[in-house]
Amino acid sequence: MKRKTLILLLAIVSAGVALAAPASQKTINFLGVWGGQEAEVFNAMAKQFEDKTGIKVELEATRDLDAVITTRVEAGNPPDIAGLPGPGKLIELAQAGKLVELSKILDMKEFDKNYSSGWKSLGTVDGKLYGVFMKAATKGLVWYNPKTFKDKDLPVPTNEWTWDQMMALSKQAIAKGISPWSIGIESGAASGWVGTDWLENIFLRVNGPDKYRDWYEGKLAWTSPEVKKVWEIWGQIVADPKMAYGGSRYINSTNFGNAASPLFTKPPQALLHQQASFIQGFIMDQFPTLKPVEDFDFVAFPAIDPRYSKAVEAAADVIAVFRDTPEVKAFVNYLTSAEAQAFWAAGTGALATNKNVSLVFYSDPLIRRAADILNKSEIVVFDASDMMKSEMNAAFWSAVVSYVENPKNLDSILAQLEKVRKEVYR
Repeated sequence: MKRKTLILLLAIVSAGVALAAPASQKTINFLGVWGGQEAEVFNAMAKQFEDKTGIKVELEATRDLDAVITTRVEAGNPPDIAGLPGPGKLIELAQAGKLVELSKILDMKEFDKNYSSGWKSLGTVDGKLYGVFMKAATKGLVWYNPKTFKDKDLPVPTNEWTWDQMMALSKQAIAKGISPWSIGIESGAASGWVGTDWLENIFLRVNGPDKYRDWYEGKLAWTSPEVKKVWEIWGQIVADPKMAYGGSRYINSTNFGNAASPLFTKPPQALLHQQASFIQGFIMDQFPTLKPVEDFDFVAFPAIDPRYSKAVEAAADVIAVFRDTPEVKAFVNYLTSAEAQAFWAAGTGALATNKNVSLVFYSDPLIRRAADILNKSEIVVFDASDMMKSEMNAAFWSAVVSYVENPKNLDSILAQLEKVRKEVYR
């Protein structure tokens, strides 16, 4: 984020923040994964708190956060607060009795006013609130190039479209001589995660949030009809060489960050691309002259069962607290405020989970629209693979790659995943 923007944001939000009177100098240790621009935005946000309270916040950044937290907790030296990349570790630490119950330190009336029940549910472990989510991304957005639709005389999808309508559009695209979808799932050791996002969005819209929870908690067999149906629906795209640009070889060899490129080549090679809200940054880095809305746009993932048409899969960082002190209490209440979360919206384009963050803080119309979709959702679920045990998650990623390579092996792929489930969820 540019320095002038940060200064302007500080001036805007500082007027609305009510913090404790300055105290004697004390320091809060905050452990997270944020570096670069994210660290800069966090430090700007924390500085406002520091200036008003006299309490210093030190960000300790590490990419190996899971291992660092585990080591420090076992040594009896946990951080005061941690920003975890997902609920899995939160659940583990809460069930081990290592975290502070947040109802003891948050103003719960204010919290309930600002957060949807979906976010509160995601942060709740065994009936108690242990995590507050922030800095979110909406998954399952379908991106497209409006000019291609005009040139090909194709109907532009809307947020109200169904899966069947999207498949009908895909067949029209083939008839017009363009690949309907561009997909890339290569991501080094994490190759396959893009496919898990596809399957999760389909699963949610076919089976609903309760079955979705059973799935990631290891209570639903991978060989069940509910799970197999989801893979077969995705197979309507990835198992048909005409539906996906470059076929299986391209899908498995193309890095996820480059996978939207065929929509913007001259001439365009593909019509649609499914990815989270963060892909906008990748598109603009590769095609800096493109303008949001005019040159690239998105719609929500299509509905399958109308009961779940307002469901959203999201990813977000979650704040966990290890020490109950007056300083920590003051900072956590600040972190959950709309004023603090406005920094993430304005500084990184991440979506605020506090629904009262004004849309004016989002830098362009597409990010504002993604935030609006998240705020208006009736069902919010977290990335299922990130909620699974690590061994199950890794097997899921690998299974996606295998399925793309040979969809005819679906039964054996699911049988292998079921074998892993039985081993790790005893």
